Formats: sequence, structure tokens, C-alpha cells
Amino acid sequence: MRILKKLTRRIKITTLLIFALVLVSLLSIGISPALSINAAADKQISITANQVIDDDLYLSGEILTIDGRIKGDAVLSGQKITVNGMVDGDVIAAGQTITINGTVKDDVRIAGQVLIIDSKAQIIDDLIAAGASLENKVGSRVGGDISFFGAQASLAGTVNGSVLGGTNSLELSGSVGKNMQVVVIGDPNPLNLPFIPKPPVAIPEIPEGLTIKDTAKISGKLNYKSTKEALISDKAQVVGGVVREELPYEGEREADWNGFIRTQTPGEIVLQKLQRLVALLLIGWLLMQFLPVWTQGLTTTIQTKPLPSLGWGLVTFVGIGAIIVFVSIVALLLTVLLAFVLPDLILPIAGTTIVFTTSIGIALAIFAICVPQIIISFLGGRWLIERLRPNQITGRLISLFVGLVVFVLLTAIPVFGGIFEFIVILMSLGAVCFWGREEIHKIRHRQLTAA
Repeated sequence: MRILKKLTRRIKITTLLIFALVLVSLLSIGISPALSINAAADKQISITANQVIDDDLYLSGEILTIDGRIKGDAVLSGQKITVNGMVDGDVIAAGQTITINGTVKDDVRIAGQVLIIDSKAQIIDDLIAAGASLENKVGSRVGGDISFFGAQASLAGTVNGSVLGGTNSLELSGSVGKNMQVVVIGDPNPLNLPFIPKPPVAIPEIPEGLTIKDTAKISGKLNYKSTKEALISDKAQVVGGVVREELPYEGEREADWNGFIRTQTPGEIVLQKLQRLVALLLIGWLLMQFLPVWTQGLTTTIQTKPLPSLGWGLVTFVGIGAIIVFVSIVALLLTVLLAFVLPDLILPIAGTTIVFTTSIGIALAIFAICVPQIIISFLGGRWLIERLRPNQITGRLISLFVGLVVFVLLTAIPVFGGIFEFIVILMSLGAVCFWGREEIHKIRHRQLTAA
């Protein structure tokens, strides 16, 4: 249906931006020193109940607690973030655990592993969230809409507006003032996959698919797309009626030799992921052995400049596409102009254009298939091992292996995995730009020194 297609498109755009925020935040906290704009970067920071911040607040640290009042926006990144006080503007936060239990007079935009809208939370405008789990508890109120993308969501509070979402498991026991439009995949809960880090706090157990409980009330329509029929209680109130668009369970599909599409079995999917893990491990070892300076340069750049790398990666990605389109258009125009004047030049121009654009495309594809995954996996594996085994030296290959295991599992999650990997590719493209610029500066410096 058109409304669900628009919803899916809106979810993808919103979640791409918000996952960029959470990825940069986690890299900033876990790998490099904490980042902030005009405030403190420390392990534990508190704004006490009697404190009033007359301006916007930017904080980054391990544990952030806001009990006072912020008269502007609050931009936060940390491992554990709690907002108990009042924020007159927006709350924009990224971290492992985020709890809103105060009053926010504008929007809340959050991304993280565990997201909790606690029983005393009063959000005057919209809630936009992305993460592993969202819990909207009884007593909480959202004055506008809720837009959520992630593994699971439990909505038990009051939502005055609409609920828009894309998730695997969704349970509604609260009230929705307008319409509810969701895409619910209904696969086995990805949070139960082995080796996935366990959340630091308890999260609700939600059945796969869409569940509408006894106490739920939707004042408008329930429009959902899912692989299975929703479990809707007879006591639940859906004033505007229910419309379902079936989402066939496709799993991962591949073409056979006859051109038909068939569904892979779970065993084939596991084997495919293991093959990818081994291939990336081998390529990573080769890069570390034969291109150690380049690999270390990209690693250091992403570690120290995660946000600029992401930004320049996006610029580079768009720029490469623009160059390919521009060269193709110029070649086409030259072909048309020379068709009657110098027809012998048509073939060389067309051939050169094809070789040029194809070479760029192939180079970008080869880079995107393996290099970003290896760089991020090495950083993530090293960070994880340092947390589990502090003060112990671990080889680079072990760090890469641990990081690749986690990376392959994360990218196996439907939709989220693709978005996560795309962001990783953008960051690595940006790192290549920074590394190349620094190398050019070094060459010029050597030339000037020699002169």
C-alpha cells in the first residue's frame, strides 16, 4: 500500500541519520576520548536538581544524569544517560542506555541499545527513537508522534499522536490518540542471537510480530505490514479498524541456475556468514601484513575523527556518483556532436568513458566489500578485548577475529545490518580522504625541505 511504502521510506531516512549519531557516539565513547562541544567530557557528570542551565547543554561522558533544568536543548552522548529533570528544548542523545523520566517540552531524538521512557516522563512533542529495545512505560505521555526503528518495542504509556515504526517485535498495551502504522517483520528476536552483548538493564520479553493487548486503545486506524497475523485481543479498542498487508517471509534469497528465486535454508545462511567471516579475516591479515601503514592510517583516522570521517565519507560517496554521471553526460554530448563531424572519434570516446566509469565503480565496490568491515572490526575487537581483559596485550589478528564475529552477527540483522554497514563504509571513505590529504601534505613538505 502507498502509505506503508511512504512509511518504510521515511523510516529508512530517519534511521540512517539516527544510527549515524549512535555509531559516532559509541566510537567516541568506547574507542576515542569522549567528545563534546562546549561542556565537560568525564566519566560521571550530574546536573543536580537545583541547577539551571540557561543555554543549550552539550555533554559527553560515561554516566550522565540530568536532574536540574535545561532552558535550551540537551545534546548528550554516554554509556548511561538519565534525564529526570526538565528540558525546555529538544533532547538529542546517543548511548548504550537512555532513560527519560522527566519533562521535555519539545522533541526527543534518541538512539542506543536500551531506550526507556519511564513512568514519570512527559514529552510534549514527538519521540524519534532507534535501538535494540524501546520501552514506553505506564504513566508516561508523548504529546506528539512516536517514530521507532529497532528490534523490539513495548508501548504501555499514552501517545497523543500516531505511532510509526519498523521493528521485529511490537507490543501495545497503552493508548494511541491517532493512527498506528507499522512494519513488523516477525522473525526470531535478533536480541537472542549468540554473542550479542547483553543489555546492561532488564528489557521486556516481547513475542515475535505484533501484539495488541487487552488494555490497548487506538483511536484511529491500525495499518500494519507483517509476515504473520497480529495477535489482537478481543478487549482491545481499535476505533478506525484494522488493515493488514501481508509481508511474505522471504529470508535471504538467491537466484539458481534456472533463473528462479529460492529461499535459503538456515544452514545455508549460517554457512554463508561463516564464509564471509573467514574471507574477511584472510583479507584483513593480508592488509595488515602487506599494507600496514595504510591500514594503521585509516584505523587511527576513524578512531580520532569519527564524525568528520562520516561527513567526508558521505561527501565522497555523493561526489563519486556525481563524477560518474557528469563524465557520462559529457561523453554522450560529445558523441552526439561528433557523430557527423568526426565519427572516427566516437568509439575512442565511448570506450574511454566506459573504462573510466567502470574502473571507478569496480574500485569503489572492492573497497566497500572488505576494507571498511576490517577497519571497524579491528577497532571494535580491540576495544571489546580491552574491556574484558584490561592490561593484557592481545595480537592484532585476535582483535580482528573478535571484531569480525560481532560485525558479521550485527550485519545479519534485517534492515539494521544494511544501514549499519553503509555507515561503516561512509566512515572508511572519509578516512581515506583524510589519510590521502595527510600523505599529500607530507610529500609537499619533503619536497620543500629538499628544495
